[in-house]
Amino acid sequence: MTARGGMGIEQNWSISARRCWQTLLWAMLGFFWLLWFKVFLAHMIPRISGILHGAPLANTPPCDGVQCDFSVFWPASLLARQGRFNILYDPTAFSLFRQHVLFAGEPRLDWIYPPPSLLPLLPFGYLPLGAAFLAWTALLIVLAILMLRFAGISWLVVLISLLSPAALWDIEMGQWEIFCGAALVSGLVLLSKRTLSGGLVLSLLLFKPQSALLMPVALLAARYWRAIAAGLVGSMLICAATTLLMGFSVWRAWLQVGLADAHQILILGHSIGLEESTSVFWALRNAGAAVSAAFAGQALCAALAVIIVWHAWNSSRFAQLDRIVLTVIGSTLVVPYLFIVDLIAFEIVLTLLAERRGWRANLFDIFLWLWPMFSPAIFIWKGWLLSPLVMLSALLYFWLPGAFRFRRYSAA
Repeated sequence: MTARGGMGIEQNWSISARRCWQTLLWAMLGFFWLLWFKVFLAHMIPRISGILHGAPLANTPPCDGVQCDFSVFWPASLLARQGRFNILYDPTAFSLFRQHVLFAGEPRLDWIYPPPSLLPLLPFGYLPLGAAFLAWTALLIVLAILMLRFAGISWLVVLISLLSPAALWDIEMGQWEIFCGAALVSGLVLLSKRTLSGGLVLSLLLFKPQSALLMPVALLAARYWRAIAAGLVGSMLICAATTLLMGFSVWRAWLQVGLADAHQILILGHSIGLEESTSVFWALRNAGAAVSAAFAGQALCAALAVIIVWHAWNSSRFAQLDRIVLTVIGSTLVVPYLFIVDLIAFEIVLTLLAERRGWRANLFDIFLWLWPMFSPAIFIWKGWLLSPLVMLSALLYFWLPGAFRFRRYSAA
């Protein structure tokens, strides 16, 4: 009786300790997120207020230019509407055009995206810059929500994902990784439910193909032939629409000039501000590696990611969500041109994992979710680009338990 009573007290203490630890972990996450959200509001409220009140163009925090990365998208839409692709993909000519439509002294930012990326931008060239930024941001958020909900992802996961550090940074930049990240995760989730729909959703990643280089590996390993067919059809329709609306000249300009410019930016990237970078290539270049060594390191990480993703989708040991997690994380190790905004899909799958565990997490889980805000802070503080090490650790962390059939920690 006494022994059983003692065991009961000990068990109650253990349960209470675990609950206190979980509370502490979530409180820690909330504290750091609130710091990030406070900065986000400090940047966005003045911007939105200025746009709504018709304030003159000015530098936009946290960027040196007007409306951050959207200051590339909006001029690109103007040139695409006019069919001036020789200017759009020419770095010098595009820089002069941006200074003309924005203001003199606007920092150089090149347009290097493939032609399909121009397709969703075309309508925004009919709006003033400020209104276009607001409409673009709102539309992408709505589309992301619709895709995630269409895939059956809960409202709570959607809300947390769209308020994640990477998503907030994406909104500030005026980038569109909220859309691309949602498309990647939604498409992969839909594969086991509505295969054709999953393939069609994944075809939307043609707008920013570097977000999904591992997606074909997953589809081939799992033999999702119908999804592959649907994805090919969707991709061909996007390319056909691009060509129909803008002609073959846009493809010629991209192939002859745009690709070379993208390669040049990649090679010289170590000489510019890299606090937003998360790629293996740039991390190695930042550490002093030669171009050939950086490419070799990128290739090795990409090969490891391909092997792990192929194994996960070709094995019965992994649940569907675990396969999706590995695909999303592995994708961050494949692309040499990668930034913090490209980690939104990573934030979404981490949130899905937390939901599956009944919102239990450990310290590493919390660290990973907050990493998009830690990464630039560490670079500014020490000059280190550590994202590849974090992503590689995360890939192994989620792959090893399934590959070798052991449990990382109790679900209790």
